[in-house]
Order: sequence, then C-alpha cells, then structure tokens
Amino acid sequence: MEISTALMILSAITAYFLWLTFISRCLKGPRVWPLVGSLPGLIENCERMHDWISDNLLACSGTYQTCICAIPFLAKKQGLVTVTCDPRNLEHILKTRFDNYPKGPTWQAVFHDLLGQGIFNSDGDTWLFQRKTAALEFTTRTLRQAMARWVNRAIKLRFLPILDTARLDSEPIDLQDLLLRLTFDNICGLTFGKDPRTCAPGLPVNTFSVAFDRATEASLQRFILPEILWKFKRLVGLGLEVSLTRSLVQVDNYLSEIIKTRKQDLTNKPNNDAAAQHDDLLSRFIKKKESYSDEVLQRVALNFILAGRDTSSVALSWFFWLITQNPTVEDKILREICTVLIETRGDDVALWIDEPLACEELDRLVYLKAA
Repeated sequence: MEISTALMILSAITAYFLWLTFISRCLKGPRVWPLVGSLPGLIENCERMHDWISDNLLACSGTYQTCICAIPFLAKKQGLVTVTCDPRNLEHILKTRFDNYPKGPTWQAVFHDLLGQGIFNSDGDTWLFQRKTAALEFTTRTLRQAMARWVNRAIKLRFLPILDTARLDSEPIDLQDLLLRLTFDNICGLTFGKDPRTCAPGLPVNTFSVAFDRATEASLQRFILPEILWKFKRLVGLGLEVSLTRSLVQVDNYLSEIIKTRKQDLTNKPNNDAAAQHDDLLSRFIKKKESYSDEVLQRVALNFILAGRDTSSVALSWFFWLITQNPTVEDKILREICTVLIETRGDDVALWIDEPLACEELDRLVYLKAA
C-alpha cells in the first residue's frame, strides 16, 4: 500500500513538472515558479508594478505571456495572462475583433462589487445597450457644451491660479496629482452634475475621491491574486478587502444622495427648467423612458468616472513629460496655438489668456492633435 501511494505521489509530481516545463517553454515573460507562478515577481515589484511590467515588455518585444498561478485547472481559469503594448494587438482586441474578447466571469467577479453590471464589467446585450445609450448622449451638442463649460471653468478658476501661485512662490508642484484632481472634478461634474472641488485652492481632501481611490486599488489587487485567495480574504475580512467594503459604503451613500436629490429636482421642476439646470449624464439617464433602479444608476456613474478620470490625467501627464523632452515639438505647438488665436481673437495677447480655448479653436489645432 505504501509503495503504491508513493508511486502515485511520484507520478503526480512527475506529471506536474512535465506540465510546468511545457507551459514554461511557451511563456516569454517573467520566471514561472512551481505552484506560485510569477506571483513572487509581482509581490517583489508591487511598489513599481508599472515599471516592472514595462521592463518585461521591453525584454519581450512588446508582448509576453505569464502564469500567475501555476496550478493545473486553476491556471486555465485565471493564471494564464497575456500582456501586450503592441498597437496592432490593441487594435485587434479593442476594435477589429472586440466581440471575440469578452470580459468573462473571472473579470466580472473581480470588479462586480465596485462596477456591478456597468459598461466596463458587462458583456453581450447589457454592454451593447449601455454603449449605445452613452454614445448617443455623448454625441449630442448639449453634452459637448456642458463638457466645455465644466472644463473651462475648472481650468480658468482653479488649475491656472494654482500653477500661477506655485510660480510666484517658486514652489514645486505635483503636476500628475493636480491633473488627476482636475479630471476628477470635470468627470464628476459631467457625469452627475456635482463638483467635488478636489482641485480647489489648498487641494482639499474629498471623502468621495478618497473612497473611490481605495475601492479601485482594492479591486485591482483582486485581479493579480488567485481567485480563491481574494475570496477567502473577503470572507474573513483581511487586508484591502476591509478597505474595499468600507469605501464602497461611502461611495454608495454619496451617490445615493445625489441620485435622490436629482430625481426630486427633475420631478418638482418643469422640464425646461430642469433641462437647463441639469445637463449631466446622470440626469439624461433618469429622464429616459426606461426605468433604471438607483443601483444601476450608481454603477453607470461609477463606470464613467473610472473611464474619464485616470485615462485623461495619465495621458496628460505623459504628454507634458514628452513635451519637456522635445522642445522642438513644444515650439511648433505654441506657434500653431498663436496662429489660431490671432485669427480668432486678434493681436491682443490679453484676450488670448482671458478665456481657455473654445471647442471651435481646438478643432483647428491639427498639429497639437497629432502630437
């Protein structure tokens, strides 16, 4: 009996290492260890996650595969991961054959507590309906005007004064944090019509912004951990799962109050008055013929905040860093802006800086768009 047991164990170990050797030969990314896969590398580089991924991409010509959980069956469900920054791959996945790459149950389980069945966490008809609804609203002239109003006000009354104060005081400023605050205020105003004022003088702390950041961070941690591990942590209340639960309560309370107030405003006021005052995305969803529950409206709002905040701020931070590294490009951009402003506002420089650029002026900045 002992011999047969030993043979079974030896056969299982041999089969496992044959399997591990086979998949390791197909993986070009970081080293895959027995059982734990590339998880040690993730943990070791958790403080420089983006740099570590970038290093691996550079070493593998822009695309690599890895296995976070090197256990048969579990690896197929969640452990095998492909990482790419190749524009051709991105276009294929996100545009050409988008229908071939659903989020799937693993992705949806990870982000369900935060995003529910929102556009970033749904597939099929649910995703298509939200996309069509949002696309229709974002193409309307009134929403574009609302966007311009929020952005112009934030730039003129908050962003530029903060930069000017830092210049006069000869104080350094964290531009990435400032851009994050700017885009957060804008997307909140555009999504549900309320200004969190994170980009106000003094850069105050906003409880909703902090809770949203913590909830996002905790949800992302789930994505790099084996499903059984983060579900166990959620069950017993360990680590960031505790922070996620508390943060979601704050986020839900904040949005519930906004939705309740907005519904009352739209019900009590005539249509014309309500439309003039509330042209945000949330109000547009509420006024539609379809009846949305408060929970659905909350998840719609959260999905669009997630879509419009980090993406815009990170792109702007990267853009300004590239500009500092390429003064020739900066000079060409400034020349183009000056040319357009002369044509639209005349030769008085004071008029150039009196108001941010209008949408019509931005449309004429061809080189800036290309840059």
